[in-house]
Amino acid sequence: PAIPITYTFKNWNAETNTMMLTPPPDLDSSTPVAPSYRITISLNMNPFLPISYKTSIYRPLGGSSTDETLLGQFEIAINYSRSVLTMGDISTRISNVLTQINFSSRHWLWNLHSVTLRWDCRTTLEDGTTMCICYSTDASKSQLATFIPPPIQASPPLPDPVLTVFPDGHEFFDHLLISCLIIERMLTM
Repeated sequence: PAIPITYTFKNWNAETNTMMLTPPPDLDSSTPVAPSYRITISLNMNPFLPISYKTSIYRPLGGSSTDETLLGQFEIAINYSRSVLTMGDISTRISNVLTQINFSSRHWLWNLHSVTLRWDCRTTLEDGTTMCICYSTDASKSQLATFIPPPIQASPPLPDPVLTVFPDGHEFFDHLLISCLIIERMLTM
């Protein structure tokens, strides 16, 4: 797409621990957008591993709302002692893919499958929300996306988190989605 598109994380279901990432409903039908993704979260209580959160992201196949494929998943222990990412044919420690820039816990470099992204989450909005901005690392250094989660300290009802993907970012959509979810998990633990 030649325009920025804002996707919304919504319909959190506490019974199934599931949410959807959906494109805006009012887009012109000629604008190609990513389909709705399903995101599930579970708690891994394996007695031989630290307790951890496991997040799985599913992409629909074709036009069907019931057929889907696992895009990727990540698992982060509550005490950070274990963090693993599986995406495509790669399974690795998150620290091999996502590294801090200048020792900042809010500035990250993502490098996987020849895709390198720079996430800068050092901006705080007036309501206390962290705003993460993703840039390319090539010579253009163009803005690829922004991610705005709900403010952690706000009273309910919280606004829906949003991921805005800019024209240069659409080709990296899967990486943008998984990396922003990992970073958000790390910022809130």
